Amino acid sequence: MNRRVRAAEAYVKALRTGEAAATATAAQHLAQDVTLDTTGAHMWGNGHETFKGYDDVVHMITGIGVMTGIYRTGAWEDPVAEGDTVTVKADLGGGLLSTATLTFTFDANDKITSITQVNTGGTPAPQTDTMPAFVKAIVNAALANNTPLIVAYTGDDGAPVLTMRGSTQAYSDTQLSIWVRHANGGMAQTLRKNPRMTLMYRDPPARATLTFQGRAHFDDSEEIRNRVWELMPEVEQRHDLERTGAALIIDLDRVMGSTPRGGVRMVRQS
Repeated sequence: MNRRVRAAEAYVKALRTGEAAATATAAQHLAQDVTLDTTGAHMWGNGHETFKGYDDVVHMITGIGVMTGIYRTGAWEDPVAEGDTVTVKADLGGGLLSTATLTFTFDANDKITSITQVNTGGTPAPQTDTMPAFVKAIVNAALANNTPLIVAYTGDDGAPVLTMRGSTQAYSDTQLSIWVRHANGGMAQTLRKNPRMTLMYRDPPARATLTFQGRAHFDDSEEIRNRVWELMPEVEQRHDLERTGAALIIDLDRVMGSTPRGGVRMVRQS
C-alpha cells in the first residue's frame, strides 16, 4: 500500500478511536515540524485553531477527546491519494456534525507535514410532536449501555430529588414508563401530589445528551402494569419478582438534546 495512504489511515484511526496503540502508530508518520489546522464547525469545541509541532499535534490525537464519540461513529471513506496530498472524508451523520474532510501533505520521506481538517455542522433539529424512533431506542438500551436515565422530581419538603431508574423505557411515541418498586414509598407518594418530572440521558463518549420533561401518573390497571413490568430489563424485573411495585407513566411535554443520529426537539401539542 502507498506509504502516504497508510500514514493518513493511521492518523484517522487515532482521531476516531483515541486508542493509545493507534496514537503511537500515527505518531511514527508525523514530521517534527508538522502542523494541524482546524476550520469549520465544532472541532474540539474551540472553533478555528492551529497546532504547530510534533508534540502539539500528537496531543490532539491522544486519548478520548470531546469529539471522539462523533468521530468514532462516523462513516469514514478510504484515503484518496492525488498528487502530493491524501484526502480522507467522513459522513458524521448530520447531528452535531455533517461531514469531516482531512487533507494531508508530506515531505520527501513520506512524513506528514500538515493536516487540514474541515468540519461542516449538522442541520438544526426539526420540531416534532413525537419521539423519534432512535430516541426511543436510546432510552430502551440505556441500562445495558451503562447510562441509566437520571430522574428528577420535587420532594415533599420542596427540595429537588435525583435518582437513577434503570427500568425507564419508552412506553409510546409520547410517553415513558418506570416500574416503581415501592408502590407506597416516598417517590410514589410525592409524584401523586406533584407529577412534574424531568429525566436526563447522558452518554459522554457518544456525545449524546437528552432531557425529558413531563407529567407522571400511576396506572393500576392489570394490562398497563403487566406491560410496564414486561418492558423493563430483566435485571430490573429480578428486583421485584412478585410484581408488588407500581406502574408509572410519564406523559412527555418536551424532549430536547443532541445525539450522533441528530438533534431532538419534541414539543407536545396542546
